[in-house]
Amino acid sequence: MQISDTHLTPAGKSPANHQRIDPEEKLQKVFDDIYTTNVNPDLIVISGDLVHEGDADSYADFHHILDQEQERLMAPIKVILGNHDRTDQFYKGFLGKKHFGRRYYYHEQLAGWDCYFLDTKCGNIEQGYLDKTQLQWLKDQLREARYPGLIFMHHPLYGPPLQQMRYSILQNGDDLLKVIADANVKAIFSGHVHFASSYLVAGILNVVADSTAYHINCTNPREHFVADGTAYNVITLADDNIGVEQRLMYLGTKTINAFKIPDTDFVDKKILKQAWNSVLSKE
Repeated sequence: MQISDTHLTPAGKSPANHQRIDPEEKLQKVFDDIYTTNVNPDLIVISGDLVHEGDADSYADFHHILDQEQERLMAPIKVILGNHDRTDQFYKGFLGKKHFGRRYYYHEQLAGWDCYFLDTKCGNIEQGYLDKTQLQWLKDQLREARYPGLIFMHHPLYGPPLQQMRYSILQNGDDLLKVIADANVKAIFSGHVHFASSYLVAGILNVVADSTAYHINCTNPREHFVADGTAYNVITLADDNIGVEQRLMYLGTKTINAFKIPDTDFVDKKILKQAWNSVLSKE
């Protein structure tokens, strides 16, 4: 299962983008749907923007929710970070560790598949970026891989459906493609843009999950519109084949927020450099 962009609300704050339904209630409906439809997942991945700019207590509460659901659904739940997550607070509240500027990426094996969970955060800016250290780690992991690979990350790799979102997605996707070019990576699963999409890049399936919290309509290149919405993905792996079902549970008809978009192109690399230097200064 892939769940994405849960955007749970920290205590004392209002839900992001004027949501009319509490995002924790929406997430609970997703877990309930997984349970009542007897999907029996082997793995659940929550692909970033876990808590909307939350503090350590919010991440501790989120950890408690996931502990309860892991026990009920009898499946491990893995998480990665998105641009709205706060890494130091995540380490403190969710992991119970000191941060020391470290990024949060790791590798797990699942029934004949190698799963790579990447950290595409670039400081606290909206855009995604993979630094050289993490890319080298991934290259080393892929070199030793025994099974076909699946990558989970928050910011999507660029593809045709994301023409209006280049300013927001992974900014150095070409660097990632070079690393995985000769590896047995079958699919990349991401979120971030709050609408569902799938496409091929260099023969690799890319699946972008919608959010459990709110949906964004990005068809207008100059203005994007937000509505309450809840969806998640069921991923089926059979031999080397992959199938994805989107379960759309709710989509509101009223616009609850809107964003003006001055430029849809990739951002100036100076913005990434400045944000990444701020991360390095904390290590």
